[in-house]
Amino acid sequence: MNNRREAVAFNFLNVSMKRNMISKSTNESLVIDDFSSQLPVIGKHLNEFALYHLQENVSLDKSYKMSDTFAIIVVYKGDLTIKIDGRPHSLSRGAIACIPPGKTLNLNLKDQEIDGYMMTFSSLFFELLQIPVSVSKDKLMINSESDPIENTLNRIDQIFSLIKDGLSNSDDLFRKEKLLNLVAVFFIEIINAYAQNNPIAKKLCKADGLSRKNKICKDFFVLVKQHSREERQLKFYADKLCVSPKHLSFLIKNATGLPANKWITDAVIHDAKHLLQNSGNSVKEIAYILNFSNQSFFGKYFKREVGISPSDYQSEVLC
Repeated sequence: MNNRREAVAFNFLNVSMKRNMISKSTNESLVIDDFSSQLPVIGKHLNEFALYHLQENVSLDKSYKMSDTFAIIVVYKGDLTIKIDGRPHSLSRGAIACIPPGKTLNLNLKDQEIDGYMMTFSSLFFELLQIPVSVSKDKLMINSESDPIENTLNRIDQIFSLIKDGLSNSDDLFRKEKLLNLVAVFFIEIINAYAQNNPIAKKLCKADGLSRKNKICKDFFVLVKQHSREERQLKFYADKLCVSPKHLSFLIKNATGLPANKWITDAVIHDAKHLLQNSGNSVKEIAYILNFSNQSFFGKYFKREVGISPSDYQSEVLC
């Protein structure tokens, strides 16, 4: 595989799941503060959002545990090698790297001729974004071989200019609201660019003239985001959508490459991991929050999917 033109990918459904948090973690603000102390900061809004300029001659080679923080890197010029959980990715002009929470990002700007931007924002900030549901069995990525990349970069540059203006005006009463809308537009732009070259994603992202099966798929993921804490049975979602469980499973598998039950399970595990890392609750309390009948059942469910027990997972991430 030619890593030189590879953009870092992420599963957009998993990243875009809006979660009800038990308590706010301070880890996210610490990560943003850490970046802000070592990178040229264009602007920052509290400890929720920051925009940085990635440029050459910045002496930085460090790993960051992203905890509850999202990072997005856009490369305009030059080449940049980053590592996600130890795996190297080479980004060139037009690459957009989206790093979700829970990953370890190694950023090395030493001796690299680079011009670009990095946005970081907390999960609480992300929860307020209005982003359309986008689902694909593939990974969301933009790379420099994409046909519409120049137009996409131009539009993104316009968005960044507006973000800079918003960050520069600390007296603006609606500063946060403007930032939220601009970041949402940024996401829509990269989803749109991705969907142009992905037939499955294009069908699911299409705003007008949705067929019934595509509407069912989109509505399924909305329901999963809303109810995965309370409902893990496929029948619940099928009943809500007025289809049989078998038909719903067929539609989701056909559209995404993964069974509907897998998406439900992934949503539960994603939520469980987040709570184990950041909520401060015990395993027993988290089992209750996620509507498991007891801690033992939750432990078996989690270990089956993750490979280790919830308590071991919590110990590893908090050590």
